[in-house]
Amino acid sequence: MLTHKNPYISRVQIKNFRNFLDADVFLEQKQVIIGENNVGKTNFLRAIQLILDKEFSDSDRQLGEDDFHDSIEDAMENGAEIEISLEIRNYEHNSKLVAQFADAVISDDPPTLKITYRFAPERNEFGKIINYQYQIFKGSMEDKKFTHEDRSFINIYVIKALRDVERELKSNRNSPLYKLVKQYEISKEDLEKIAGDLKDVAEGLLELDEIVHIKEALTSHFANLSGLQTDNEITFRTFDMDTEKLLYSLQVYMGIEERPVSELSLGLANLLYISLMLLLLKDKTVITVIKEEQFNELLTNEGGEILNKLYYRSEQDKYILTDEIAKEDSDLLYAFMDEHNYRHQPFTILAIEEPEAHLHPTLQRLIYREVLHTSNTSVIFTSHSTHLASITPLEYIVHIRKVGLGSSIYSTKDIAISSKEKKDIERYIDAKKGEIYFGKGVILVEGITEEYFIPAVAGMLDKSLDNYGIIVCNIDSTNFKPYIQLLQALNIPWTLCTDGDYYELEDYINKKKEKKQRRVYHIMETNDGRSKGWAGNENINKILFDLGLTEDKNLSDADLNDNGCFVGYYTLEVDMMDNCESAGLNLIKSIFDDMKSGGEIMQTNFENRLDGGDYWGALDRIEGEISKGRFAQRLASELMMEMVPAYVEGCINKIIDKVTESYE
Repeated sequence: MLTHKNPYISRVQIKNFRNFLDADVFLEQKQVIIGENNVGKTNFLRAIQLILDKEFSDSDRQLGEDDFHDSIEDAMENGAEIEISLEIRNYEHNSKLVAQFADAVISDDPPTLKITYRFAPERNEFGKIINYQYQIFKGSMEDKKFTHEDRSFINIYVIKALRDVERELKSNRNSPLYKLVKQYEISKEDLEKIAGDLKDVAEGLLELDEIVHIKEALTSHFANLSGLQTDNEITFRTFDMDTEKLLYSLQVYMGIEERPVSELSLGLANLLYISLMLLLLKDKTVITVIKEEQFNELLTNEGGEILNKLYYRSEQDKYILTDEIAKEDSDLLYAFMDEHNYRHQPFTILAIEEPEAHLHPTLQRLIYREVLHTSNTSVIFTSHSTHLASITPLEYIVHIRKVGLGSSIYSTKDIAISSKEKKDIERYIDAKKGEIYFGKGVILVEGITEEYFIPAVAGMLDKSLDNYGIIVCNIDSTNFKPYIQLLQALNIPWTLCTDGDYYELEDYINKKKEKKQRRVYHIMETNDGRSKGWAGNENINKILFDLGLTEDKNLSDADLNDNGCFVGYYTLEVDMMDNCESAGLNLIKSIFDDMKSGGEIMQTNFENRLDGGDYWGALDRIEGEISKGRFAQRLASELMMEMVPAYVEGCINKIIDKVTESYE
């Protein structure tokens, strides 16, 4: 396995172009770009294409009034400019790229290239605008132009969302299969021999009596119609034996029955096409199949002994690269080939719009897990798929979001969380299918009860969370910190709802006869003079302080609410019981009676606990006999407003206000 990864776009800056008034984002080698419709995902790719797409003509790169941000009035009359800058990293291992882009270097630590597109007015000697022109230059020097030749070294290829895969795979010279085969530089002699053999076999068809009769009849008929035309002889040939056409006549078939692409499902055809593109765009510095003459020539160079170690001879007297290669050997081989393999190759960044098109969710997860986790190709996806987002490494997410008058771009590339927290979040996102990324707003909760209750409460308030695009994310813990960091990094509005976890401090004597204090949880508040506290408040205060979201470690409930954090008194279930009047308590009793497995004595004991204010005891019976999750699911369908603690309603109203404000 060769270890070098392709160059990638590490930073994009866009000013005044379409959705983007002033956007600046840092990227990784793989990116999954998410966002609602019409926020600018395609325009983000278009900005990159203006610089790197080698298929763009001069007229494609020449912009107009409609390409300026909508907030700029009379842009071209007033001399506004559009500027797009790309920074590129991970090129330094390839000597050809280093030589080609020496003028584009803006940093050596880490090695970084910069390329800028500018669409600006040209003025006469009186300062009057006479026209607009674009220029693309390297580094910080406008006289160092970025040219078509440069794009033959680094470029981008965009696969559109609405793509005709069957046509692309059958387009002869433009087929990715044909281009891939051409990269292997099959010898002309081999192709000519195959073409000759095919011609010999095909001659038999021309000698069939039926074919001979058709030829003679057609010649006679043509002679009668052509009058004075003297050259009337007609010849049949089966097909053109040109060696080049022999290559691009190669087609892909699938399965035992060898079905052509035209008979494949749209999903499988897309999968086949993308697989071919990934193979086509792999770094070809290291040759995988070497002809004998070239192999022997390479052996004469210093360091050539690595070839005998890593290649084996085939039955056709060619040398094939082995599959399993240690990293040390891989680095040596790459450096050797980089110096002695003189053929030119482009490094192409692959961008795919909506790669999930026509793919079953299971296939999405399987295929793109491979692409995102193991492929060395630099890839950019734009997607609406929760299945794709769910298997995307945390640092590869980019979120484009409408903010104010335009769209802004946010990335998780530099999110500062521990590796353990990163793995915890990725496990959560994988299990929840990436839903946290797709909400206009997110309510973070710590347990299953809140996950059922909060949407139900919102419905009772006639504020359906679905109508606002708000998602409730149950993280099944109180470790909200990394999730808040993630949402802050992506600028997704959030609130959280968590238990207060009331406790009292109790004096006790330990085994060493020392006087100590310990926290006593799961009790109702007493008036015996003991010190008390709320672990939930302490936890949230610490998180906000550690993240720099507040300068105070002891925020009041009101200040916590202002920061989007809503903390209960006990736990939600106990707070709910404590909030109930008789109708609410009777509903809880009725549901317990319906769902319990025991008899009348169990029901009586449960009701006595409720009536006596022993809500912790009642909750313990619910958990032991039914489970909190099942009970919450049932109760949510019959919930009464008298049961709802004020902080739950406050949490819902706060996130709705945040989402509404962000879209005004």
